[in-house]
Amino acid sequence: MRGRIIARTVVCALALSLVAAACSRSDSSDGGSTDTTGGGNAAASGSFGSLGRVCGPGDAEGATAAGVTDTEIRVGTVADPGFAGRPGLNQELFDAATVFTEWCNAAGGIEGRKIKLDLLDAKLVEYRQRILEACDQDFSLVGGGAVFDDAAQKDRLGCLLPDISGFVVSPEARGADLLVQVLPNPNDVQPIGDFRWLAEKFPAAKDKVAALTAGLPSTIVVKDQSVEGAEAAGMTVIYDGQYNASGETTWAPIVQTLKSKGVRGLIWTGEPENLAKFEQGLVDAGYELDFIQASPNHYDQIMLKTGGEAIQDTYVRTSIFPFENASENPATKQYLDVFKEYLPDGKAKSYLGVQGFSAWLLFAKAAAACGSDLTRKCLLDEAKRVGGTTWNGGGLHAPANVREQQPTDCFAVLEASPKGFSLPEIDANDSIYNCAPDNLVKLKGSYGKGVTLADVGKSLSDLK
Repeated sequence: MRGRIIARTVVCALALSLVAAACSRSDSSDGGSTDTTGGGNAAASGSFGSLGRVCGPGDAEGATAAGVTDTEIRVGTVADPGFAGRPGLNQELFDAATVFTEWCNAAGGIEGRKIKLDLLDAKLVEYRQRILEACDQDFSLVGGGAVFDDAAQKDRLGCLLPDISGFVVSPEARGADLLVQVLPNPNDVQPIGDFRWLAEKFPAAKDKVAALTAGLPSTIVVKDQSVEGAEAAGMTVIYDGQYNASGETTWAPIVQTLKSKGVRGLIWTGEPENLAKFEQGLVDAGYELDFIQASPNHYDQIMLKTGGEAIQDTYVRTSIFPFENASENPATKQYLDVFKEYLPDGKAKSYLGVQGFSAWLLFAKAAAACGSDLTRKCLLDEAKRVGGTTWNGGGLHAPANVREQQPTDCFAVLEASPKGFSLPEIDANDSIYNCAPDNLVKLKGSYGKGVTLADVGKSLSDLK
């Protein structure tokens, strides 16, 4: 049975589902600038998963770029945990950055240079201020993401600051120059493997689907892309609605609308807590859907804690190996072990945390390849080369085409229930994943474009 709806104001980050912008809480500290060199068994070799050596001693030297000296590389990670409307928002990005930095520095740094980490708290509405700070002090951004990342892409490109991101949200950021995503999320390609799987599993529901999202421009874009993808996978969307960006005091009117239209399946664009509350609203109305499709950021324990018995028939697309099955995957187990050693109270079990950690792994491998020639241009070139067409974070997630910044054509599905997350049976052909070119579709609609160097009067020849 589903439980009672719990009314609580949740502002803004409601809607970043397809960009994996997980909105979550943590009791971790607010952060700041750290230069950590902790020790411990997990750091003994500096090797991770199938990547081999990631960090370790070396003889790299020279003040080769802004933020780089003989002894350190200064790097910034952006997130929004200081936002008063949702304390701890995406804290897992800071946690992953802190854990990686301590682990890497304990192993000897990146070819001998230690990482100096700046935790840049955008507090939702201060993204531009943090980017301007990073322009003044940091070599690169790594493993971060912010809800309103459209606010300063021109500033970032104006100071030629690279970003090996944890996630990006807005069209302006998703297609921006000097950006590398470890699980790319471009403006013109949509994953549809889970939509096709749901259409086959629930044939009576596939022609009676609704789409819901918060009334924010960025979330509406994500929802529209999902709708086009779902229809390409054989679904018919008969209702397209929005909810308040701060959440609903009661979800009853929206639930009643879905019921009156005979909706049987739902594509949800939002965040875990609001989805849990919506599902509680379904229970209050005595209305049950055949399925609810949610994107990767909903792989979060907060949804289960908030919704309890209300969480039913909910399917989350995932490209990372589940924490529940960590014993079957050495990279996932090592990731959890490193967290346990360096930040045991941090939020390890988060989709976004894994994505951020993968970004750090790519950064370190690329920076190490540059050695004493570590420049921003070398970093970006090596990130594309090292990432190649099958980057998987050493086994943390499905392979993705980093070189060409194209999404992974692999997917798995997690079924959420009061008992937790579990893997339903899919036609897996690569570990837990189904991988096939037709799991992606080229979008026909226009969903915005990224900020380019040309937009700020620069070109790649300016990148040193």
